[in-house]
Amino acid sequence: MFSIQNLLSRFRGSRTGESVEPQYYLSVCCIVKDENDYLSEWLDYHRKVGVEHFYIYDNGSKSPVKEAIAALGYSEWVTVTGIPGQNMHVKAYQYCLDNFGYNSRWIGFIDMDEFIVPKNESANLPRLLEKYEEYGGLGLSWLIFGSNNHIQKPAGSQLENFTRRSEISFPPNRHIKSIVQPRFVQSAYKSHCFKFKPGYSCVNEHFVPIDEALADVSVDTIQLNHYYCRSLEEYRQKVERGISDTKRKRKLDEFHNHDNESNVVEDTTILRILDKLKTPQNN
Repeated sequence: MFSIQNLLSRFRGSRTGESVEPQYYLSVCCIVKDENDYLSEWLDYHRKVGVEHFYIYDNGSKSPVKEAIAALGYSEWVTVTGIPGQNMHVKAYQYCLDNFGYNSRWIGFIDMDEFIVPKNESANLPRLLEKYEEYGGLGLSWLIFGSNNHIQKPAGSQLENFTRRSEISFPPNRHIKSIVQPRFVQSAYKSHCFKFKPGYSCVNEHFVPIDEALADVSVDTIQLNHYYCRSLEEYRQKVERGISDTKRKRKLDEFHNHDNESNVVEDTTILRILDKLKTPQNN
């Protein structure tokens, strides 16, 4: 029978020879700036699919993330660290690995506009990760979602408001994000991928090795919904926030370039996952 405790008990027999058990089987790390409006839905969703703890790096938000987390009553399972400055994305990831990597079997490194969607029968991310324990990491393919033709920020859930995405063949979908086992990681390499210790690597859902930030799109059992566009109003706010993994300035033209190709396919997979998680067997 599946349980987090069963998974953790197997950690004692890992190839590292270590006998220390991590406190968490699965955590998530994220760097944010002025995105407090999205915290609650993002955190609540990922808790439902099996994430136990979150490491959030506040990149100089006008309204401190730590205060927002406290107001939500989430401080027990969210660790907030301030990390001001430019081009801090990879540095935040490395800080997380160095200071908290020992405490989680797996850590997913994603952004606030990205939602991990496990498509296994139980819609449980730890259960899906179980079969990848011999690998350094699992690479998740992007699926970029568009604006659903919203100009202004709509009220309510972004998961319900933005349900149209790009075709799988849309070139930006070749980007991956990573869920890694910190004990097998050598260092954070880019915001999308990591360098691993000898003998370990990142693979996709079908165990095909991934060496860089780009790979063939594979979304049969898991996908990463990337709400890149949201509404035009929200994208303008995104431009003002800047980019945390490069000194390049984001341009408004990028919204139109992506949105023109990202309102093509109606994809409500994540909403079906949430419905499934409401059933008694998944509570």
